[in-house]
Amino acid sequence: MRVAVLGAGSLGSLLAGMLAQVQTADVLIHGKGEHGAMMVAKGLHIEGEATFHISQDAALFTLEEVGVPSSLNGTMDAVLLTGKGAAIFDLATLARDLLHPEGVLVCLSNGLGHAEACGAVVGVHRVVAGTTTYAAWRPTPGRVQFAGKGNIILGKIQGGPSAMDVKPLLDLFEQANLAAEWTENGPAAVWMKVLLNIAINPIAAICGVANGALLEPGLFASSLETMLEGARIARQERIHLPNDLELETQLESVLKATAENHCSMLQDVRAGRKTEIEYLNQAVVQHGERIGVRAPMNQMLSAMIAALTPQQDQR
Repeated sequence: MRVAVLGAGSLGSLLAGMLAQVQTADVLIHGKGEHGAMMVAKGLHIEGEATFHISQDAALFTLEEVGVPSSLNGTMDAVLLTGKGAAIFDLATLARDLLHPEGVLVCLSNGLGHAEACGAVVGVHRVVAGTTTYAAWRPTPGRVQFAGKGNIILGKIQGGPSAMDVKPLLDLFEQANLAAEWTENGPAAVWMKVLLNIAINPIAAICGVANGALLEPGLFASSLETMLEGARIARQERIHLPNDLELETQLESVLKATAENHCSMLQDVRAGRKTEIEYLNQAVVQHGERIGVRAPMNQMLSAMIAALTPQQDQR
């Protein structure tokens, strides 16, 4: 099976590296910047929950600044899109070129509205909503710390591929020792991941701490209230979610499982990069405004993250 991972930062590189260890998989890993350049030059090194190296012989590494050979157009059975929200359109356009006519695009990027945006580029009949709770961060370019095991959920969106269409990809995940499952309710899965992101990422970024620090009672209370604010809005939009007690249990479980992880928003703030706040907490605020439901915790966190990166337009 031929799979391309586009927008391979920390998480994308981890997933691509796991897939590249499967002998029956041909994997394209597409990155950018120093991390992408180091992978092209020296391959990809993973350490932490698992330790291994993916050489240039085991996968094809490409760099956004250079481009992908046109000979690969129309050859990919699946594309995993793992880049940040601001890059969705460009990566979806590249995916459209790379995909085989029967291929599928899995949108794993954090935030609301990304699967729909991909559908507008490649056709909704080829798009699968995706989420993952695997945790990874980059200590240095070309190296990824596998900070926590999780799961991958692939979900159907209206007009999108069926479970049968994505079964080969689910089988490949299993061969790569990646826990994955299918749901018929892709939008609910995306909202569930967004609730975890809005509860964890901005608070960890503001405090400058790994995820596990949010288990401290005061920080956990703030994380939980942020999550429940989002849940109230999602339910008003007729998204089926677990009850509040189950949401609290899931938040605690994810924080424990990824205790050593430095979330992507923390990494972005430290590096002075644009964060994904507009697709997470700020998007929740906007969804609430449309239906007349306030989200003051999410609004406050959005403003604070914007203040931490004043050189970037977060709105």
